[in-house]
Amino acid sequence: MRLRLAVEDPAEVLFPTDCGLSLITALNDDDAPGLKGVNALDIGAGSGLYSVALLAAGAERVTALDINPASAAQTVANVVTNELEATRLTCVTSPLEKYTPVEKFYLVITNPPHLPYDPSYARDGGLETALVARRVGRAVYDSVVERMDTLLAPGGTLLIAHSSLAYIPRTATELTARGYESDTLEVFEMDIRGNVKVVTGVTDRAGRL
Repeated sequence: MRLRLAVEDPAEVLFPTDCGLSLITALNDDDAPGLKGVNALDIGAGSGLYSVALLAAGAERVTALDINPASAAQTVANVVTNELEATRLTCVTSPLEKYTPVEKFYLVITNPPHLPYDPSYARDGGLETALVARRVGRAVYDSVVERMDTLLAPGGTLLIAHSSLAYIPRTATELTARGYESDTLEVFEMDIRGNVKVVTGVTDRAGRL
């Protein structure tokens, strides 16, 4: 299926990157969860890339969560551009730590920011938020792990793109300690020195994957 994605102001909302698109590829993996009829949470929705893809693939409802207020309008615009039902989309502007869902999700998908803070990355707009995560690049990964019990429904799956810059083994160990199982679906090598993106599927204790 051909989808169209646009970003009105690239200084405010990050245009989908090759790494971001690699997570879309993982949705086609044989071990990826079924999408038709599910309710899904898109953490760090940005331009709405995953929200659009999930709705196009038959998700019943998608919640697009982003700390950047500009993300909501851009996500809605891209859903409408692709002639998908905007009534199946809910946009929430909030930090993940403060987000309280009214229900749990069968699928949680995210490509977190992973760069440690450096003055060279500093921006006034939303671009820094999309790329930089303090705590040596782990801030959002840590928040995702901490919130899994609140966000993921029984039998559900977390699909996460995890940068090697943010120490993948720590995330895997912490999720295992909470009773989750994980598996690597795709490995995507980037042209940033020392950075390899790993797309990982994490399931609840029922162990779908």
